[in-house]
Amino acid sequence: MEVGVATDVGAGQRSNEDAWSAEQLHKNVTLLAVADGFGRAHGVPAATLVLETVRDAVRRELRRATFPSRTLSPTDVRQLLVSAFTEANDRLYRLGGGSDDCVTTASTCTAVLIINDQAFIAHIGDSRAYLLRRNELVALTNDESIVPELVRSGGRTPRPGKGRSSRPLLMRALGIEDAVAVAPKVSHYTLHQRDAIALLTDGAHRAVPLADLQPALTNRDSADASAQRVVALARIAGGADNATVLLARDATVHGSAADQARAPRRRFTLRATLLVAAALLIIAAAGIIAWWFSDGHLYLTTDETGKVVLYAGSPASVYGVPLHVTRKTYDVTAQSLPPAAQHELESGVRVRGPSAADDYLRAQPRH
Repeated sequence: MEVGVATDVGAGQRSNEDAWSAEQLHKNVTLLAVADGFGRAHGVPAATLVLETVRDAVRRELRRATFPSRTLSPTDVRQLLVSAFTEANDRLYRLGGGSDDCVTTASTCTAVLIINDQAFIAHIGDSRAYLLRRNELVALTNDESIVPELVRSGGRTPRPGKGRSSRPLLMRALGIEDAVAVAPKVSHYTLHQRDAIALLTDGAHRAVPLADLQPALTNRDSADASAQRVVALARIAGGADNATVLLARDATVHGSAADQARAPRRRFTLRATLLVAAALLIIAAAGIIAWWFSDGHLYLTTDETGKVVLYAGSPASVYGVPLHVTRKTYDVTAQSLPPAAQHELESGVRVRGPSAADDYLRAQPRH
């Protein structure tokens, strides 16, 4: 997975209150998220606090699951994300220091948890998640905000260029009310090979028209360069708000590009090691067999017909398979030899070579 991120403070802001996260939490499990907040809770920007809480909550639950890609059902993953957003909302609501009459901190959050090729999108606010497939850009979330001009005009869309538009008003966000009212919307999509996921805060997607956004994200440049291009377009368009773009290409391939580049080499090295080991084992076995059946392991005994035979190897057998080969069959029967020689031949007479076997038989008197 190739991840690129770009963020800009915007022309009308003193500080950047956006936050983003891209982290592989488990094998074949990756979390991508962006948040756009305002205010600080104990000195921590609201968006940062929200993303840290969501990430830690998801990581904690994945650790309990042991094998998330096998043990977590789609329902389990949805509940995991809802619980993580609930925890983030409660923490920000508690630490923000606001009241029913005064909201001091709040944040949007759009998070994509990818397990194998399954993408689960949890969303609240007006940041956006997009799917890029075959150079087509599709929005996966809906903005939970309303443009003030629409309210003042009774729902009629204001004419382009008629005054400077105000920033949309959020209808839902984390940290402004209890968790019951801010459960995230969770959707589920199956990703295809080569699919990409793009996450944008509203400062980026509102300033850049879709006609410019799509080619900027689907070009052949690196993910970083593409994200930076979108942020630059937002600034050129006069975007006054913080703008953050997170682009993850090859979203079904977990781990960094460097990890994926090393993986084939590791597999090749393991395969090559196994092949070399097998070859060495075969060579060693062949050597042992050749040594075992050489003239250094000769013995005389009798075959099924009673004739004296010179064998190489061992008189034993394993599961009916003899551990010897015939080197020479003599035209001599054991019955024609003395009883002592017959007894020796029954258990095998070790000889140093074929000539020694011949000498042994010549030395035995015949009946």
